[in-house]
Amino acid sequence: MEQGAASASLSRRVFDEIRARILDGRIPAGEPVRERDLSAELDVSRVPIREALPMLEAAGLVALSPRRPAVVTMVTRSGVDELYDLRSALEPLAARKAASAVAVGADVSALVGAVTRAGETLDAGDLPSFHRESGGIHAAIESLAGNRLFVVIMEPLRERSNRLNVANMERDPSVRHNEHLSLVDAIAEGNPELAAAVAYSHVEWGRQRTFETLSSVPGFDPTA
Repeated sequence: MEQGAASASLSRRVFDEIRARILDGRIPAGEPVRERDLSAELDVSRVPIREALPMLEAAGLVALSPRRPAVVTMVTRSGVDELYDLRSALEPLAARKAASAVAVGADVSALVGAVTRAGETLDAGDLPSFHRESGGIHAAIESLAGNRLFVVIMEPLRERSNRLNVANMERDPSVRHNEHLSLVDAIAEGNPELAAAVAYSHVEWGRQRTFETLSSVPGFDPTA
């Protein structure tokens, strides 16, 4: 592996570890990311930690300031609304584009495979894997839509959603999977308007589920 690729891989692993600690509350909201402590605990230099911080900021997990430590962000109702406002605008567009692509011959097998894998993990009762595979469904839709900007824009939005899923992971997973099945069916049929409508409904149901469990999200600030 070339040095640049190795460095990027290490930074990604450090990102994943810090991300996990924020999501489960080991690094609480409002607390600084202590580079010296993490460097010792992860047995890495501070370089990959500093390289991971902009990725954590893009995921909405930390706030960066010049000459000050990164601080874990709070979760607020207004921030959640902003997230879902964007998702409700962008995800129906991605679904419409994906269905239009299928209507003129695009291969839907990767999308069908993604929803099948999600269903298998749900049947096995493996909820963390179910949520990971469910994220893959949305990634497959964006890929099928054929607009590379979807991938760039939606990845940090999914990361922000993942923080909220910590609290509602066990809440009605079969309902969410059925929504995904309906969405994939509409896209596979090449029906752009139906796909967009199902995608919009899926996002708005997700907004409602999130607000119902928001008080349990690590780092939620009810006063903001």
